[in-house]
Amino acid sequence: MRSPRVWSRKRLRGRAGMTGTAVCTLVLFGWLFYPGYLADLHHRGSRAAEQAAGGIRAAARATSSFILAHPYFAVREVKVLGAEKIKGADIVVRSGLGPNTRIWNIDPAEVEERVRQHPWVKRVLIRRELPARLVIRIEEWEPGGIVALDKLYYVADDGVVFKALDEEDSVDFPFITGLRAAGLSPRDPGTREKLAEALSFGQTVERTTLGLSEIRFQPDGGIVLYPVSYPVPFHVGWGDWEAKLERLQWFVREFPGQGARFEAVDVSFKGQVVARPRGRV
Repeated sequence: MRSPRVWSRKRLRGRAGMTGTAVCTLVLFGWLFYPGYLADLHHRGSRAAEQAAGGIRAAARATSSFILAHPYFAVREVKVLGAEKIKGADIVVRSGLGPNTRIWNIDPAEVEERVRQHPWVKRVLIRRELPARLVIRIEEWEPGGIVALDKLYYVADDGVVFKALDEEDSVDFPFITGLRAAGLSPRDPGTREKLAEALSFGQTVERTTLGLSEIRFQPDGGIVLYPVSYPVPFHVGWGDWEAKLERLQWFVREFPGQGARFEAVDVSFKGQVVARPRGRV
């Protein structure tokens, strides 16, 4: 399996004003030393202990604020994993991170939601790596076909329509037409199931010598296939895909290179192949 591409960008340059050792010392003071010492003072129960506890409490809050706001924890690197179709810079811009964003102030859920708005992003996971790195791992959509609606859209193998095509996008996929004529809405879960099933069968046909140019949905609930190498529409109805593929391949073997003779071929009837010659009703 091809390893994911890694894109990284330095958010800030230069050296932070405090070393990691100094920061760790402050952290130990604020989160380890303070609670233990405070508990010991409370145990004594003296007024002086109460006053000291208040002072330590205030010092701890100040220390915490200082640590959280210190430039040592400013995000200096954003690493994007899994980006093949998307530019890493686009993901960084969508993340909404500024040059002085502190690692503690990042809400992973908010960043994930912003990045997920990119049309190629299927899933996204954000991870903070202290002290100053953010890792954005994405999974991109993979087109299985192109569906024609008000414009052309990519559709995934699971039937999800996810992106309108741009000028630079590849069109080397089977086209899926006729959804509106068949009364099918791409947002309906039932339509997605039909698209996924039709795409699965279409990809099986495409792997044969026939190739596949178009899958057209019919108002009667079936589909029509338009192969690349045999210029005849094949009416296949719906379901029982394996048997219908066998009948389709049998017809092509029996009438090789004779596509010009036929106007259409119907393999939707069980155990039958019905061919309509051109020029006849």
